[in-house]
Amino acid sequence: MVKRTIQSSKPGFSIGVEHDLHGIRGARLALDGRGGYTIEKLEEVTGNFLEDGKLLDGLRQLKDKLLPLQRDAVVACLSGKQVYAAQMEFRHLAPEEMEQALRLELRKTVHFEVATATLDYQVLSNENGLGGKSQILLALAGNSLLTKETQVMERAGLKPTAVDVLAIAVANALWTWNDGAAGAAPLVALHVGPQVSTIVINGEESPFFHRNVYFAAEDALGKNSDLVEREKRIKELGDEVARSLAFYEKSSFGSGFKELLILGEFLEAPTLEEQLRRHAGLPVTKMNLASKLGYLETTEPGHFDLAIALAMRGET
Repeated sequence: MVKRTIQSSKPGFSIGVEHDLHGIRGARLALDGRGGYTIEKLEEVTGNFLEDGKLLDGLRQLKDKLLPLQRDAVVACLSGKQVYAAQMEFRHLAPEEMEQALRLELRKTVHFEVATATLDYQVLSNENGLGGKSQILLALAGNSLLTKETQVMERAGLKPTAVDVLAIAVANALWTWNDGAAGAAPLVALHVGPQVSTIVINGEESPFFHRNVYFAAEDALGKNSDLVEREKRIKELGDEVARSLAFYEKSSFGSGFKELLILGEFLEAPTLEEQLRRHAGLPVTKMNLASKLGYLETTEPGHFDLAIALAMRGET
């Protein structure tokens, strides 16, 4: 679930799949094994995927569109209440001790059962060896949620090779957008989902941070939304971004934010960019990894970025 540097170590093909209640998006990439990528296909299936049976049918339709080979790596994405991701300072232990120690620590902050969850972690830095302090990037997901996701993907013929959590997938999209190096100034992204939006901050010299914000984008930004209500809700979302940036600075994590990158759905909604720029206090840019990676077909900015970032995990 954890991957900070986007580098595939093996040539071949890789597929990234992410979905919400209204859409399933997939990206199939050709990987050269040296960090190079070519987008082969970007496909989407839309509908109502609240029920498991409809989600399965939608994933099968996506498979038929992507035409995966049996050897293709497939990377899925998890989000929801039984998902946790964070960067933390922790004493560096031997591998056989580290996981249990992290689980004991996480019991203090995680709101779901840690003992029956899957934990993955990555040591980002360790200057003093065993016993010293390390920066750890970690992800935790409830086993019931993880099992449900992997089983429905497998039944659809898209058996996952790896599973990312949403916030880290957004951070990986940020790193890809900045050519694999976040730089000294923290990068800021806002993933706009139909029901929940996710704020992610990450930098080369500053830690990973994220917050989920309840923002019903399908109601606030949809075609039938009221203009006055829309601007009120976007203001609230922009204020939440501004509060997150202020918290990040006050916690001495980092400063010097340059822009707010937005990805996800509903990015074409009138006044969204202008209102976010005004209330978040940063220039706003729509992410478009498809265009950045040389994909020739026209795509909606921000729409396939998560699927592309997932696919770039490859067979690492």
